[in-house]
Amino acid sequence: MYGARGSIGHVCPSIPLDMILNEVQRMLPEDVMMVYSSLHVQQLRQEDFDRALSLLDEAVGHMVDGEADCIVVGGGPVVTAIGSDEGVVERTKEISHVPSISTTGAMLAGLDSFGAKKVAIATPYPEERNVLLKKYLEARGYDVVGVKGLGIERAAEIARLPFETPYELAVEVAREAPEADAMYIPCARFPVVRSIEAIEAEVGIPVVTSTQAMVWWGLRTIDAGDGVPGHGRLFANELPAG
Repeated sequence: MYGARGSIGHVCPSIPLDMILNEVQRMLPEDVMMVYSSLHVQQLRQEDFDRALSLLDEAVGHMVDGEADCIVVGGGPVVTAIGSDEGVVERTKEISHVPSISTTGAMLAGLDSFGAKKVAIATPYPEERNVLLKKYLEARGYDVVGVKGLGIERAAEIARLPFETPYELAVEVAREAPEADAMYIPCARFPVVRSIEAIEAEVGIPVVTSTQAMVWWGLRTIDAGDGVPGHGRLFANELPAG
């Protein structure tokens, strides 16, 4: 039955919950359930991020009602805008009393599971968001050797991108940063999941994406296996110590 091996809560930053559901479901075993709520971000602007943070308690409360066994709080641009995910994660744990992490935290755990230090970044974001993301990663000890975005501000536009767009962007960034030892692709609405293994095969380095890292961390945290095969090297890794 759905949820027989547990459930993963996801506080999604954006609304509506459209293709994120499709992306997650591709990777999730049938007997693991995903529980969703939203912070209602529609555009990648500071005022939207401020409003999102004010809705966190209510969104996490929905996770408690849904009996999630662990929670991933989404919103990489929100985390990078405020400079840390610590307050968001601690507040989530305080309300829910279950293991919790931000999507950015799950992605960094993914990078660490490969021992990656030199990172290339491919995003759908505008330049100002990419600058903040680069600074965020560098402050945590990563060497960002390449970054490129598509300049999109509306979340709904990102969800409607052709499947080949994330692949093409990632390959372009990797070729311009041959010293990279991992590819970092944020944004749960970037339709990249079906292209992860093709990107890895083309560029020769592991890929860590937002939705992939979220599912990987959740499955490892509730001890529910490796996920559906075909979505990148990350699913063969254990969570890094600490």
